[in-house]
Amino acid sequence: MSNYWLSRQEKAQKARADKTIEDIEKQLKKYYSSAMKRTIADFEATYNKLLSAVEDGKEPTPADLYKLDQYWQMQAQLKNEMQKLGDKEVELLSKKFEEEWIGIYKGIHLPSDKAFSTFSTANAKQMINSSWLADGKTFSQRVWGNTEKLVETLNEQLVHCVVTGKKPTELKELLQERFNVSYHRADTLVKTEVAHIE
Repeated sequence: MSNYWLSRQEKAQKARADKTIEDIEKQLKKYYSSAMKRTIADFEATYNKLLSAVEDGKEPTPADLYKLDQYWQMQAQLKNEMQKLGDKEVELLSKKFEEEWIGIYKGIHLPSDKAFSTFSTANAKQMINSSWLADGKTFSQRVWGNTEKLVETLNEQLVHCVVTGKKPTELKELLQERFNVSYHRADTLVKTEVAHIE
């Protein structure tokens, strides 16, 4: 194959990869924004309940927080929210990565080359779900690791606010920051996986 055709093929693959990343980022932003709004509302309600439950002049403690039924309800809701976020993210990425693998192979398919003509959806799924980095994790394990880390850091921020006596508005800012960090981790994962496919 001449340099001209190789260059055209590389440009087409790059354009396809960029479009895939853009489509995924757009959808992920919606997922994270929606989860963030619901989660922060739950955290704020719990924090406000804690602040109103303590005696006047007394600083709330983590023990006061853990005594609230609303705290445990919030934890159940948080777990449910992160499960939904992770499920949506894995489903979206599986679909888009599969399309990317198939698109790449169709882009380089030569009619006389049986190895390329036998590439199927099953092959794409196998490639998507294989681990290729040194840590041995698949992309879905990284997604779930990111959501677990988000749960952990959100809870840390709530306890931190209780201990340091922060205002509810400060809690909201800290939680938004944690969601943004988690989104950027998800975005990095997407770019890394698409670059690997490309």
